[in-house]
Amino acid sequence: MWFLFLSSKMKMESPHNLLFLLCIPLSCVSSARLIHVSGYEGREVNVSCPYGGGFESYEKYLCKNDCGSTGDVLITTTQAKRNRYSLREDKQRRIVKVTISDLRRTDTGTYWCGVTRAFKDVYPAEVKLEVLPEWCCVKSNKLSGIVGRPGTMQCPYPLQHRHNRKFLCKGDHRNNCTDMVTSQSRFTLQDDVSSSSFTVLITELRAGDAGTYWCGSDSQWSPADYTQIQLSLVIPPLTSTVTPDITVEPVGSQSTHIPDKHIKDVSPVLVVVFVVLAVLLILAFTLVVIYKCHRKGQEVSLSRNITKTAEAEETMYEVQGDVACSTMGSSKQQSMLYHNKAGEDQQESVYQNITRAEGIYCNL
Repeated sequence: MWFLFLSSKMKMESPHNLLFLLCIPLSCVSSARLIHVSGYEGREVNVSCPYGGGFESYEKYLCKNDCGSTGDVLITTTQAKRNRYSLREDKQRRIVKVTISDLRRTDTGTYWCGVTRAFKDVYPAEVKLEVLPEWCCVKSNKLSGIVGRPGTMQCPYPLQHRHNRKFLCKGDHRNNCTDMVTSQSRFTLQDDVSSSSFTVLITELRAGDAGTYWCGSDSQWSPADYTQIQLSLVIPPLTSTVTPDITVEPVGSQSTHIPDKHIKDVSPVLVVVFVVLAVLLILAFTLVVIYKCHRKGQEVSLSRNITKTAEAEETMYEVQGDVACSTMGSSKQQSMLYHNKAGEDQQESVYQNITRAEGIYCNL
């Protein structure tokens, strides 16, 4: 009676609670089958969990580590997809297939395939998963093109994939890229079975076409079945249809003709600098000319003043000499009259002295 009550109570709880309450992991997996699975980082891997007959109607799940906590249960058959995990069950073949996408290095470890039961869960398989470092592709190419011109991309594929659908997609990650052949009319795919490769023709490259491309023939991204392409684009320089003028200079001429296109390339800042320098040079030259003219005028005026002064002084000296001489003559006559009155005896001596003094002054 107690067992019936406990069983009915546990059925009301979640099946995973039954697992955690009634099952000690080491005692529940004594007959588990060991499966080894490996996958590449960033890609996906499939884990197939078989189970025995009679469990078709039971709930199945995938858990990690020792399955001792609710966080260890990754997905159940009641959930088609959860986070990075998806589940699909084939009851006729009695297989549960779990897909783990976007593999990470931390996904490496031990997993258990479980079947939920009332008292004791069954673990038919133990899975050892190893996540390997990403191995890109069969090869990686670097291509370059010119914007506005056509371009081509060539992708090899295995011979056994000659009937597979070929694709070319663009994106930083191969698991999340856009199919360019189906979404862009500028991209055309041409398959060459004889060479086990196909070519994608691009009618006109655009600046936005630069980036990472992935091409292949395997939608599961199996190793060595796809190629990574890094496309870089160059914008062509602007070309001018105007032919530059050419001027023939005479022999010995130092002038050089500059084509119009070079003049147009001169920076406006340089033009302003040249104009300012030219104006400053003109102003400086004008100031120098004005200064020289002014200086020369002053020199001419000074020379004229000096000449006039000299002439005036000469005239004054001549006038003074004439006046002095005239004065001396008058004095001579007065002296003669005076001495005549004084006496006949002294007239001759005084006259001689006056005549000698007159001669000395006039000579001076």
